[in-house]
Amino acid sequence: MWTALGWFLTNSGEALIGVYCITRFNGSSKRFDSVRGVLIFVVFGVLFAPLATSFLDASAVVLTGWGRHVWPLGMERFWTNALAELTIVPMIVLGSARGIAWIRETSRARLCEAVLLAVGTALVAFLVFGFENWSPASTPALLYVPLPLLLWAAARFGLGGLSVSVLSTALISNWYTIHGRAPFPDASMAQNVISLQILFCMVVVPLMFLSAVMKEARRTQESLCKMSASLIEAQEQERHRIARELHDDLGQELALAKVMLDAAREESEDSFRARLTDVSDQLSAISTRAREISHGLYPTQLEYLGLQKAVKKLCDEMQRGKQISIDLMAGNLPEGLQSSISLSFYRIVQEGLHNIITHSHAKHAQVELAANRGEMLLRITDDGMGFDTSQEAAGLGLASMRERVQAIGGCIDISSFPKSGTRIEVRLPLSRDDVSSAA
Repeated sequence: MWTALGWFLTNSGEALIGVYCITRFNGSSKRFDSVRGVLIFVVFGVLFAPLATSFLDASAVVLTGWGRHVWPLGMERFWTNALAELTIVPMIVLGSARGIAWIRETSRARLCEAVLLAVGTALVAFLVFGFENWSPASTPALLYVPLPLLLWAAARFGLGGLSVSVLSTALISNWYTIHGRAPFPDASMAQNVISLQILFCMVVVPLMFLSAVMKEARRTQESLCKMSASLIEAQEQERHRIARELHDDLGQELALAKVMLDAAREESEDSFRARLTDVSDQLSAISTRAREISHGLYPTQLEYLGLQKAVKKLCDEMQRGKQISIDLMAGNLPEGLQSSISLSFYRIVQEGLHNIITHSHAKHAQVELAANRGEMLLRITDDGMGFDTSQEAAGLGLASMRERVQAIGGCIDISSFPKSGTRIEVRLPLSRDDVSSAA
């Protein structure tokens, strides 16, 4: 009873010391999402706090007569407490913060992956530490078999998944070690347990930093994607403004100038009438060109005709007067697509066909646009000269396509070989939010 009371007091002191130091040097609520946060946790929560109280644990054991020699007992308590801090604390903190929300928000495929990881980790731990037919000489080498699963947990499920995996592996291994299975044949049972604890501590710490680095990298990538999406949206808004000014302001002024010029031509002498007619025709051509530029800057037909008819009109316009035929295969498109999705697909088709006409010297191109099983597909192919995808030319606009696809949450695959044509394939998973209720 007195030994348990001593452990309770020292462990409570360890928790208070660790909490105070961690919150003192890291005020963020997301303490495991950055390398700095993990470093502070390891220094103060895993090293300093257990080191400051483990020898008090050992002293309580010695004073109550349950053990001898404070120094060896203190080191044993230190590794035990450090492993507990590395596994139990992140699991409790992250589970209480986002455990239920993660289960509700995650997809079914990801839940199946988590279950597969848990079953695989437990099965490997049972085989490595509980299978009795292994040769004693090969057992130490088998201790590294769970490492790929721990890497999987750290890479895919972060620090929370890593903590659960390490904790389950540590519990299974210690259970079999206590009941006679010796991972290190030449050591005693107590030495085997301590060796396993040291091994797990040495493995967990670098994996924690790996998880934090990957978390920061994903956060940076998400930030860049959001910035790219914001820039694309700002670009489209500016195009819309310029197109509206060209169509409404400049177009009306040109039309008014033509009316006034036609009136002046009727009242002029015959010697000037021919020249005024030429000027009027030039004004008409300028007005037509301004209207074409306006429609090219912002496709207003998307708002009135929908994506399928707008792409059909685009294909007809781009092949008119060119030595190329463009076929459109479209169907099963959902009505009421979000404007950002429709505009992104329209721009990708526009850029892809422009590249084909300008660079590929193709005789035939095909645009396939369809939706099936909750996924939207766009495929653009041609029979042109192709190019080396490892050396994408800056002027082809492929970077712009990739940014647009990433901004709406899709994926793009561009495959091409010299003299073998090019294929651009875009896939976008559709959710209920991507399709409005109003058709």
